Amino acid sequence: MTYSLSNTANISFITETLGVGFRYPSLYKPRLKINGYKEQSLSIITADEPNFITQGIWGILPQNFDGDWKKFQRLKNTLHVNENEIYNNILYKEALQKRRCLIVVTGFYTHYLSENQITDYLVEKDSLTPFYLAGVYNVLADGFITCTVINTKANNSLNSINNLYEVMPLQIPDIFKKIWLDKNAEPEEIDYIISKPYVTKFKIQKIAS
Repeated sequence: MTYSLSNTANISFITETLGVGFRYPSLYKPRLKINGYKEQSLSIITADEPNFITQGIWGILPQNFDGDWKKFQRLKNTLHVNENEIYNNILYKEALQKRRCLIVVTGFYTHYLSENQITDYLVEKDSLTPFYLAGVYNVLADGFITCTVINTKANNSLNSINNLYEVMPLQIPDIFKKIWLDKNAEPEEIDYIISKPYVTKFKIQKIAS
């Protein structure tokens, strides 16, 4: 399952709302639609640098990887990972223990199939407030960061506009931010955050094709 993300907030609004500054502010640009198939970067906060927003390439590669990116990406789509796979797959298992991140967005896209037509919807919060999605990351041999979004079961508010798959991105509320980024957090704490997804109210709007 693959969905696109959105981050339309400007730097000052993100900084004021989240209380975190950008490591490389010149690299950030608001984008209505972030399509991972076009090798996009995401604004992320990593466990290694919890006090800054940096950039991570969307689509995780193996830790310390120094091979051909495109060859690996042809073998496996790593834009998203479901909660059951993250505990067992070699790409994610160690990253979940040591390299968790928060992905800053203002929304994500979902899709509905009806009468052989696809309708796209943008799911956001009121006032386009930025919020966090759960992710993990790996660092390549050349220092680049790559990341993936963790999926969870879609909540009831999305069922009416999401009949192609049963998942949505896992949101991390502010109360769990420090735990998620804490390298010394107990595994049980992380398991709880993943297994008991935060429920929030979203604003959903239909997007013209």
